[in-house]
Amino acid sequence: MSYLKYFSFVFLLICLSRTIEAQAILIDEDFSDWDNIPAFYEDPSGDNLSTDVDFSTVKIKNDDRFIYLYLEIGTESLLQQNNTISLLIDTDSNPATGELFENIGYEFIFNFWERNGRFFSNEETSFSSYTIGLVSAPTVTSNTFEIVFDRNAIIGGESVFTSDSFDIIIRSHQTNGDLVPDSGEKLTYSFDTEATYTPESYSLKKVNLSDLRVMSYNVLRDAIFDPSNKDFYKRIFQAIDPDIIGFEEIYNNSAQEAAALIEEFLPSGEGEQWYHGDVGNDNLMVSRFPVINETALGGNAAYLLDLGDRELLTVVAHPPCCNNDVNRQSEIDQFMGFIRDSKSGGGFDIEENTPIIVMGDMNMVGFAQQQTTLLTGDIVNEGSSGPDFDPDWDGTPFEDSKPANPGLPTTFTWYNSGSAFGAGRLDYMVYTGSVLEMTNNFSLHTMGMHADSLAAYSLEKNDTFFASDHLPLVTDFQLKSLTSSEIDETFPASFELFQNYPNPFNPTTSILFRIHESNIVTLEVFDFLGRRISTLINEHKATGLHTVAWDSKNASSGVYYYRLQVGGVSEVRKMILLK
Repeated sequence: MSYLKYFSFVFLLICLSRTIEAQAILIDEDFSDWDNIPAFYEDPSGDNLSTDVDFSTVKIKNDDRFIYLYLEIGTESLLQQNNTISLLIDTDSNPATGELFENIGYEFIFNFWERNGRFFSNEETSFSSYTIGLVSAPTVTSNTFEIVFDRNAIIGGESVFTSDSFDIIIRSHQTNGDLVPDSGEKLTYSFDTEATYTPESYSLKKVNLSDLRVMSYNVLRDAIFDPSNKDFYKRIFQAIDPDIIGFEEIYNNSAQEAAALIEEFLPSGEGEQWYHGDVGNDNLMVSRFPVINETALGGNAAYLLDLGDRELLTVVAHPPCCNNDVNRQSEIDQFMGFIRDSKSGGGFDIEENTPIIVMGDMNMVGFAQQQTTLLTGDIVNEGSSGPDFDPDWDGTPFEDSKPANPGLPTTFTWYNSGSAFGAGRLDYMVYTGSVLEMTNNFSLHTMGMHADSLAAYSLEKNDTFFASDHLPLVTDFQLKSLTSSEIDETFPASFELFQNYPNPFNPTTSILFRIHESNIVTLEVFDFLGRRISTLINEHKATGLHTVAWDSKNASSGVYYYRLQVGGVSEVRKMILLK
């Protein structure tokens, strides 16, 4: 058996969910997975007299484990604070029980602005979002949100959902606030009894041993150095086995001390060592690759790593928390401006097509503009940080890895059941998709993993919970093939891959490629998360020009990638499906 076949076989064995079908809804701020789900209720625009929310489309879906809610609110708001939105559910569809409002008797109410709820059964019981597994996205301002909560939730020792249907009201508490449904109407949702939760297949191991594994981790005010936490962190790091680590919230220890600790967790082999970078703030670098340049960017840090055949520019960031939108925007503007300058002869003065990764606890809990700046280079404070720019080398935004939580339909990176704030995505890892191909990613939340999965990776259920309130973010990358000019200098090009046509497209597009010598050819299509969704070719092809059609069929609108591999060389291009 060849090494490649052997490793593929091992990878299949360690994937802990053995189905190729992913969960229907992923709470990840990408609403395309709702496209084929019909509206449960359409509320007319402008039907309320207030200036607060103006509900429009509501969608609901369920499986045997979760209830999913899609909600358009008409104005840009935060869902975890500074709003007036409540979710009321009559769990037994009986107006004679529970608390009467309009024409339902609700047993369950969750007030999003207070981040808590009450359950009325034998007695009134208060509960938090963690009690019912409620997670919403995004955590920044938006006019559209997606929400998931546990269908099998238990509050005060009692099951919440015991019937095959429930009545629902979504309301704004402002005077003359909007209602879903409108006053006098009744809205009943009947559970789909056939739908079964099928988690996304995942592995905590690399897809390819040659992949570059990058990890970002806020370790909660130096908690990693606390001897009482050592076993939690050791198990986490041994399960992940990263190549590059961006640390946040290491205030009282140096990068040299951090590297020594990681050496204890992950001892170096022959010819290996842990290098480190430290610019004097809490954002440290520990890496299997030498740190050849570093600089502080306000409260953040930039590090240039030597990968051997090329360099890697990384930014490890930790902008201000909470309601400090002004300074958070200013710091993001600053480090994005540094990336722009580094690409154009300033900063680190990097070569064209140098891979760039920005990672860290971004504290994204305020205005969506901060997220927009991080991804698109739309700088707000141009007077101090310079003009807007396109972050990727091909003139496109950064790719957002959005690591999912293994075994769950969520992508949160912060989890603290002792806090009033619910789990959310505060941490990010974004990158230049033109030169880096994402092959695997996850945001490790051991509390959500099955016991068999934990045992397979020598983890314990509460490891990430006790280690930090932030989860470790992990993304694996392959460095894409060299540019055509570089290929000419090293070895003859074995193929040419052309841009698909038409692009954008709906529903079919053509992919053309030319191979110069007959060889085994693989052509695959991946979604924006790097998940393979179709293999178009995997066979021997003769020399010449070839055309392959891809029919998107049930695929949702969005960005997709197609990868052609001929022999040991591959190339990736991006295409856009617009339905």
